[in-house]
Amino acid sequence: MKIGLVCEDRIREYVAAKVQELGIELYASADVYLVQEGLHQGLLPCIVFHPDNLEGLVDLLHHYARRSVTSKVTGMLNDAYYILPHEDILYFEALDAVVLCHTSEETYHLKERLFQLENRLPGDQFVRVSRSFIVHINAVTKVIPWFNRRLLLTFAGSKKEVEVSKSYVKSFKAFLGMR
Repeated sequence: MKIGLVCEDRIREYVAAKVQELGIELYASADVYLVQEGLHQGLLPCIVFHPDNLEGLVDLLHHYARRSVTSKVTGMLNDAYYILPHEDILYFEALDAVVLCHTSEETYHLKERLFQLENRLPGDQFVRVSRSFIVHINAVTKVIPWFNRRLLLTFAGSKKEVEVSKSYVKSFKAFLGMR
């Protein structure tokens, strides 16, 4: 679904940046429009927002972006694109300006940013464990207490390991229902 934006110039840059952070692209000709209150005549269907409640709009869009999940990820390896089903993915890694998708056998380059992946992957299967890693929880076989209150994750059919950083341990444990 294509989403458009109709608003005053004074808030356009802010709203467009927030929408793009969620991995939602904006189009001039769209199926649904985000429209500032008072400017919505003739634009249907639309989501009307008030400029004093831009955070409410962002919250609504965040909810929408989390629901617009896909079961496939496209990665590049040796100048060819591969469609990677979620069940094959162990984790995603941001390394410098590149995002990598690790499976048990290969590592693929992605064009998306880590935050864009986080917004469109199913939240019940993929969890952020550090600034640089998102793991597929169904691929994790062991959670090991590690140094400095961190955790170490191991994966089925692989010798690869990922650390849960200290700042993400609490949310990771809550995600799994651990104490």
